[in-house]
Amino acid sequence: MSMNFCIIGGDLRNFFLAKILSKEKYEVKLCGFDKLNAFKECEKYDQMIASSNGIILPMPFSKDNQYLNMPFSNKDITIKEIFYYLENKTVFVGNICEELTTELHRKNNQVIDFMKKEEFAILNAIPTAEATIEIILRNTKKIIQNSNCLIMGFGRIGKTLAYKLKGLSANVTCMITNEVEKAWAMVYGYENISIQNIKNNCTKFKQYDIIINTIPKGIFKEEIKEIRKETLVIDLASKPYGIDRKMVEKEKLNFIEALGLPGKSAPVTSAKYMKDIIKQYV
Repeated sequence: MSMNFCIIGGDLRNFFLAKILSKEKYEVKLCGFDKLNAFKECEKYDQMIASSNGIILPMPFSKDNQYLNMPFSNKDITIKEIFYYLENKTVFVGNICEELTTELHRKNNQVIDFMKKEEFAILNAIPTAEATIEIILRNTKKIIQNSNCLIMGFGRIGKTLAYKLKGLSANVTCMITNEVEKAWAMVYGYENISIQNIKNNCTKFKQYDIIINTIPKGIFKEEIKEIRKETLVIDLASKPYGIDRKMVEKEKLNFIEALGLPGKSAPVTSAKYMKDIIKQYV
């Protein structure tokens, strides 16, 4: 079955994905990018859905579990509205919760979550890591070489960041969450501390010039008091985040919240990764 697509909302990744699919001769309809004025918009998304079998929704899908994530639109579309029209479709989306996935399945939709595709999640770590390094370069007064860096979490993003920072001659320490991560950190030759012993390691936080969190779980609260004011602290994790925002403000830390970096720093590359996933289902 040939597939034609409608893309509703999302960040610049979805916008460039529309262009890429169009160049590959797929029929693509677009809604939710009226602020850009650079691509023909379809006014009625219900008609778009009815005439398309591939539906591409935002990544992340929603920031409040009420409305679609549509940063480049003056429109608001509720999840309830969009779900009303989705039936017997192939739905591509990112970071959608299990409850909403189950609701889509009830109406015989096939749901492909980009972020649950391991190959996409791994490749997506590359633009995240590169954009993080750019943030470091713009927000520190020292070079990265010989800087003491703590990376909290040693998953896909943590591994990629550690590798790239080590390549820039940084002194990298990884905060590991389990024995498997510890083993991998040892294989790569990184210093490591355990998240389970975080309170015992509080005093060590003074030694770091850069602290980067990748774990979407509350970790740093009172421990923040041990961080030097000049240390650059970056949180890459989605809600519930890993670094307590109120404590950061109270302690007046050099803090940057850096969410959704691939969509901001490398939307074209990320769109190509998305296209590769989509073509598995065409």
